[in-house]
Amino acid sequence: MKSTAAKFAIAGCMLILAGCSATPTRPGDGVPSVVFNKPEATVQKAAVDALQANGFVISKSDAEYVEGARPHKMGLVVGSGGESAGVWLASLSSDKTAVKVSTAKSFAGMAGQKNWDKEIIAEMDKSIGAHQ
Repeated sequence: MKSTAAKFAIAGCMLILAGCSATPTRPGDGVPSVVFNKPEATVQKAAVDALQANGFVISKSDAEYVEGARPHKMGLVVGSGGESAGVWLASLSSDKTAVKVSTAKSFAGMAGQKNWDKEIIAEMDKSIGAHQ
């Protein structure tokens, strides 16, 4: 009897943990990119800074992809925070870089979470100048 209860407890914990995280997916071709008149390395650094300025903790930072997650918070709405965001970069030329941003919400905290795409782009605009 105890082993069955323990199995259910473990299974329940695994389901809760699975619901607490979400991975951003690359926006499709139908989603327009924003273009910065800056080299890819400059835009990549601006993406890292923009995520951090919006409360994200960076989990991955490559030349063409930056990812971060916001810590979970408990407040009026249970499960606020917990969003993850991905920023994809593509060099168009030596001084032009295309950017796509996608926020993923976790199932467990979706009610208290928001889409951060516009805030991330706005922070990048402040850092390196307005996009096209």
